[in-house]
Amino acid sequence: MAEEAAQPQLGKEGLACILMQVMYAAKKLRAQRDRLLQLRRQLQQRDGDAAVLQEVASGLHKVCSEGLKACNGYITSGLLVTDEHGARDSFSISAFAVIPDDQLYGVLHSQWLPPRPATQADAFARMESALYAVSLAQEHHVPRCIELLVGVRPPLVKAKPLGSVAGYADDPVQGVNEHLAKNGFPDPEPPTAAAAAQANVSVDPDQALTYLHRACSLASLALKHIDVAVSAISGWLDPEEVAETSEWVADMSEDDSD
Repeated sequence: MAEEAAQPQLGKEGLACILMQVMYAAKKLRAQRDRLLQLRRQLQQRDGDAAVLQEVASGLHKVCSEGLKACNGYITSGLLVTDEHGARDSFSISAFAVIPDDQLYGVLHSQWLPPRPATQADAFARMESALYAVSLAQEHHVPRCIELLVGVRPPLVKAKPLGSVAGYADDPVQGVNEHLAKNGFPDPEPPTAAAAAQANVSVDPDQALTYLHRACSLASLALKHIDVAVSAISGWLDPEEVAETSEWVADMSEDDSD
């Protein structure tokens, strides 16, 4: 109990900033999850049509380079607020950063977290796990799926926090790559000669579908974590403020939620 009391606690202003970011993340992530499921159905029903592979690959590239990138940025912006208040060490699991991609998938799915966060650290841990799940899909599973569909791996996409955080200084938040490297989330490695040599690999739609299954699973897992975080943080704020934030997020344009 004493140890819990010693953990840094964010005030309502900080929590409100985080709530807006995770609400945006939930809205964007739900759209990306649904789009991934749609593309998976399309790939499953391809019936040998090569044009379908190109169409699915194009759709996946948009999900990866735009949708998941934005989700990554929203969650990262929320986590930056916890870091500004010195709360990051109370929940961050730095070991995740060094686990190989193929193993991290299983670790994220087997991770146990309290079903109903009782502390801020519990809620923030959900956000961190969601970030790992989104990043894993964005940087590994979706690009690998595209590679197996068209024979060429797309370039790596680096996400950044989306501008300044409401309620804080107007200066943009530091670039995510510098911040994540400092806090146990290393930057994706730049393309190497070996990676370049992967161009023109054999097309394998069945293997691509396996990676797409995993990408869908990661998106669903991340969305579950974010929904839990939204619910918990909302409970620590005034209902009027939560309703106002929810209405603000709901009013996002349809173009921005795709």
